[in-house]
Order: sequence, then structure tokens, then C-alpha cells
Amino acid sequence: MELQLKTTILSWNLENFYLFPAGLGAYAPIKPPEKVKVIATIIKTIAPDICFFTEVGGENSLSHFNEEFLENGYHVFLKKGNSNRGIENGYLVSKEFLSTHNLFIEHLGHARKPINFLYPHEETENKRLLKGGYKLKHRSHRLSRDLSELQLFKAEDTHRQKPLLIMLGVHLKSKLDKDGIDWQGTKRRQAECRYLSEVYTKRKKRFGDELPIILTGDFNGELHANKRDPEFRDIFSHSELIDFSDALSLPREECVSFVGMDKDKKSFGIQLDYFLLPKNQISKLKKAGCGFYRFRSPQGTIYPLPQNPGARHSMPSDHYPLVVELIL
Repeated sequence: MELQLKTTILSWNLENFYLFPAGLGAYAPIKPPEKVKVIATIIKTIAPDICFFTEVGGENSLSHFNEEFLENGYHVFLKKGNSNRGIENGYLVSKEFLSTHNLFIEHLGHARKPINFLYPHEETENKRLLKGGYKLKHRSHRLSRDLSELQLFKAEDTHRQKPLLIMLGVHLKSKLDKDGIDWQGTKRRQAECRYLSEVYTKRKKRFGDELPIILTGDFNGELHANKRDPEFRDIFSHSELIDFSDALSLPREECVSFVGMDKDKKSFGIQLDYFLLPKNQISKLKKAGCGFYRFRSPQGTIYPLPQNPGARHSMPSDHYPLVVELIL
């Protein structure tokens, strides 16, 4: 009988994780060393086999973090995306995990691919130009960051025919609309979500329904069962997809992955980060190893959710890590 392969996966927005100057001015503040050390301690405590991160300040930052703070225990996978802030998606995969189980990683990026989306004013201008016999001015936008795809194979599967796991990691368009063309970024986020859904469908069609295909990262909106923003409807046209928090019936008050500030400078908690998987994979989740990690004191005391700007600013990130344990 083939032994089951257990893996622990962490998904986390590290909030402006620049360890080196990025040449982007105010958009690229260097992460305070004390926060970097806390992040490293959390990762060592959880000991994930696979980490997916968003808001990484480039490959140099992630590689340096791995080498100097994690004893070079991970392989680094990061491809440059489209962010004008220099924030990237990246993976760390445990070297011990890969060698022990004789595994191999394929890492794919989608940043250069069009997503078949124009803003309404761009569509209008294109139609006017086309009617007048002129060349089109606007071409489809791309993802605002990237869709970072990780495929995990047995090393002997040299033709890459049967992955053990596929992860589709995203950081969808934020709710910022500095140009005043897309209120709360909804249209762009919906288009990016549609592209994610299309990639999921292609992978499922190619590799079959039994493959664990995980959609994770910062979705910049709510898509859990209790409240679902309409721009995510394309994902849930696949009725088999469900967030791990809903699959495991976690109490909604525990499902906070982001701490924001309202107009009165009061903090609030919300879930913006998700770990979606097909319903036929729910039985492979080990509930005791799944949840929303909470920051702790050096003595191990769990800090409550911050109630003011000072407490929020002291957090190593404004997002909490998601952790799942999965049997492949």
C-alpha cells in the first residue's frame, strides 16, 4: 500500500515585504527587522512544507529571507508580475519535504497573458475608432499582479502527466481606484477572477476531477458562504469549490485574515484571504492542522485582534496566515 503524503501549506500576505530598497519611493518601505524576525519565527513554528506569499518585494527579498532567517531550508519560486508597487507572489517549498518524498516542482506564471478585459471607456473608444476605420487603441489588460501556479509531481513522473497537487496563488486587484474609472476595483477584480476560473477549468479538464487544485491568496473581497461579493461569481459557477473555513464549519468570528481601519480610526477584522478546494477533497483536510494563525507573544500568549492604530501597526503584517494540513 502506498503511504499517504501529508503536507502543511501556509498562505500569507506579508504586507510590503521589502528587505531591500526597490526604487519605488513611498510604495516600498523597508520591512522593519523586528517584524521580519517575527515572521521567520512564525514560519519556523508552523514548519510548513509549502508557503505561498503575496506582497513580496521581489526575488532578492524572498531569497535573502530564506537564506538569512530560515537557514536556507526552502527552495524559492518567484516570477515577476505586473504590480507597479513591485509586490510579487512567491513560494517557498521545503527542501526536506521535496527530497524526503522524491518530489519535483513546476512553477508557472501568467502575468504576460491577456485576461480579455477592457474598462468600459476603453471599449467605447475602440468601437468609435473601429467605426471610423482606425486601428484599435486599447488591448486587453493583464492581471494586476500575477497568477502564480505551482505544480507538484513525483520525480519519476518525467513527462509531468500526473501532478499530486496544483496551487493557483493570486493577489487580485485591490479596492483602490485612484483613476476614478472602476469603483472599488470591482470590474478589474471580476475579470481577474474570471481568468482564474478559466485556468482552474483547464487544469481540471486536463488532469481529472480527483486532482487537488487549490486556489489561494489575497482575493481582496469576501467570498465565504455567509457573504459573497458578486465579482466572484465565476469561481462559484464551479459549485464544487469551497473555502476551507466553510468546509470545516469554522466559527465565523475566527475567520479573520485581515485587519483594516475604518474612517474613525477603529480597526476591524475581515476575511480577504482564502484556501479554496474542490468539495471532493474536503476529506483530505486534517481539521486539527487547519485555521487562521494568531500572533503570539514570546511567551506564547495569543494577542487579541488589535483595537487601535498602534496595536495594528505593531503587527508583523496586517494579514494573518492561513494554515491547512492536507493528505495528498
